[in-house]
Amino acid sequence: MKDKPSIVFFGAGPVACRSLELIIDKFTIEAIITKPKIKKNIAPVLDFANEHNISTFTPKNRIELDEIFNENSFNSQVGLVIDFGIIISKSVIDYFKFGIVNSHFSLLPEWRGADPITFALLSGQKTTGVSLMRIVEALDEGPIIAQESHEIPKDTDIQHLTESLVQLSAGMLPRYIPKYLAGQIQLTDQESITKRKGIKPSYSRKLTKQDGLINWDKPAEVIEREIRAFRGWPQSRCQLNGLDLIITEAEISQQSLQPGEIKIDGKQLFIGCQKQSLKVLSLKPAGKKEMDSQSFIAGYKERLIAK
Repeated sequence: MKDKPSIVFFGAGPVACRSLELIIDKFTIEAIITKPKIKKNIAPVLDFANEHNISTFTPKNRIELDEIFNENSFNSQVGLVIDFGIIISKSVIDYFKFGIVNSHFSLLPEWRGADPITFALLSGQKTTGVSLMRIVEALDEGPIIAQESHEIPKDTDIQHLTESLVQLSAGMLPRYIPKYLAGQIQLTDQESITKRKGIKPSYSRKLTKQDGLINWDKPAEVIEREIRAFRGWPQSRCQLNGLDLIITEAEISQQSLQPGEIKIDGKQLFIGCQKQSLKVLSLKPAGKKEMDSQSFIAGYKERLIAK
């Protein structure tokens, strides 16, 4: 790329850091705006900025972010935000001639909000994607610069789907942002997308630890999706005969069991659900390493079937 677009990057989490790794050679990054490291908290973007000697600002909130733009001058005509976590005011958006572009990991207006990747998995949909959007004050309602789809592989989990979408985003940004800055792209209003497709916006939210508690009164296909979507955090947790467990992998089974009922068949572990059942493939007892169900049964069978 002869003339790399200059950007101010807004981001804080691991997705932001991974995105930076993939696009750093495609853009001139004038500054990075990220969250500060608090005590022993992980701050991957801050560490990345320090390693690459990039000018960095660390606001804790919206007010401090506004102060940065009141007290400093930036030459970039556009900002880029990925995985930031601080509300950006209209004054900061308007600081840039071309506003701030957000790489959002869904096909907007589908799954606006904090966690679109997880909710794409939880919904069981077959396709998701990446939307490049010019942000506005309203949550994820800005006009679309570009969208590209990604087929969700069967049995994929949150980590693999996230990496696939980060890769897709990193390929889109250097292709579309120069065209956007050159006035070669006509933005698409999200309302026109909803009318054309006959759909309504959907919304994701931040997960809580409570989301990870397995409810065996749900169908097996729902719980199996939760296990894949919650891998990493909040994790899919349950208690079986007093044993605290995290189930890390499972598949749907046709075993006929009552919700929460345990069955050991040879070296296989089954748990009943509201519809069908789950065959547990791997799990993690409290304080122990992850293990396959065969190893778990060998060590815990007597406790698991004790009345």
